[in-house]
Amino acid sequence: MNQNATEPVAAAESLAEVPEHVLRGLPEEVRLFPSAVDKTRIGVWATKPILKGKKFGPFVGDKKKRSQVKNNVYMWEVYYPNLGWMCIDATDPEKGNWLRYVNWACSGEEQNLFPLEINRAIYYKTLKPIAPGEELLVWYNGEDNPEIAAAIEEERASARSKRSSPKSRKATVSAWRPGVLLQPPRTSPGSVGMSRRRLQPSSRDPSSKSRHFACSLTAPEVTWSQ
Repeated sequence: MNQNATEPVAAAESLAEVPEHVLRGLPEEVRLFPSAVDKTRIGVWATKPILKGKKFGPFVGDKKKRSQVKNNVYMWEVYYPNLGWMCIDATDPEKGNWLRYVNWACSGEEQNLFPLEINRAIYYKTLKPIAPGEELLVWYNGEDNPEIAAAIEEERASARSKRSSPKSRKATVSAWRPGVLLQPPRTSPGSVGMSRRRLQPSSRDPSSKSRHFACSLTAPEVTWSQ
């Protein structure tokens, strides 16, 4: 190995390269600008106040096997009963939506979004109010975070309140547990939770992580951002 060789520098994303469909799909509360946490990337910034508990999604991308993914920064892994673990890959901006541009938080203090897997789709939910001029930043902490646990309990309460509907009676959102790599989790009808990545979250280096979620069957109805 050549010790003097330098690694290639990642090309910086440009606002001019953002697909038109992504711009059209932005909620009125946010806009795209260069990120403050990664100078090579575009970020999502609040232009209006966003209340705690606001849900955005779903995260859009190509469904692929893990071996077909070349960049794990813009993807989540979701378990499908008939397919196993599949990646929702938004590496190609043409295949994704605006949630592709939400960057990773570098600390718990920075984090203002957390991910939820609902009906085999990934949503981001606000962990706290977001003021205009703040960048939207996501990380998963698991249910050991009291605020996230409380937010998940709200989802569970919502699911319980809709059990009279045949569709919602089957609602589940499952939680992935560390160390259980081969056996998908089992959930009871009406349960709601947050999945975890297969990799441990001790490092917040997005280049070394993939976003990993477990499956659900059906889930409470949610409002999709347009």
